[in-house]
Amino acid sequence: MNTTRFWLIRHGETQWNAERRLQGSLDIPLNTMGILQAERLGQYLRSPSFEARIDVLVSSDLGRAYDTALAAAGHFGLPIERNPQLRERCYGVYEGKDWTSLESLRALNFRDPEQAVEGGETLPVFAQRIVDAFEGLAQRHRGRNVMVFSHGGVIDIAWRKTAGIALDAPRHAPIMNASINLFAISENRLWSAQTWGQTTHLEDAALDDVI
Repeated sequence: MNTTRFWLIRHGETQWNAERRLQGSLDIPLNTMGILQAERLGQYLRSPSFEARIDVLVSSDLGRAYDTALAAAGHFGLPIERNPQLRERCYGVYEGKDWTSLESLRALNFRDPEQAVEGGETLPVFAQRIVDAFEGLAQRHRGRNVMVFSHGGVIDIAWRKTAGIALDAPRHAPIMNASINLFAISENRLWSAQTWGQTTHLEDAALDDVI
């Protein structure tokens, strides 16, 4: 069987998540809540409730994702590949801004595929980067089980790809910190979702995605 399965996990909370600041490609560390979320995630992944065999661990090269991987998946005893293709979308000059100020800019819509982002990535460029990253992993690790630690924007693109949803369509459910999302890519590059947005392992510790 040459279908590759992915457990795609969002990093734990950062202080900028809590403050509703746009972090994008900036390397913002986990806060106390984020560390707790990573620990709770690890407890679940070590428990009998998680029965899958994980063959490969991959993380965005940003610290908040990599540190979540170390805390939650270190018990697998596998090396963690740091992959810069899996980092969050770069928002250029807007990174570090709070969402209240950004939402007041009527001419700015990050969900618009035509929206220019000074010093950053347009939505189609970002989306193609993420699709290429996962399809590359699926080819290199064909038929294996891959656990990936990444970011809310990355999960959004994977969700849209698996469901055939347009880049500019609204998303009606939040993407939670330390949530687990399971999907697969076949050898002929067909994407399919299996389980999305699992957070039962966190109880009330997850924070809504602000994008």
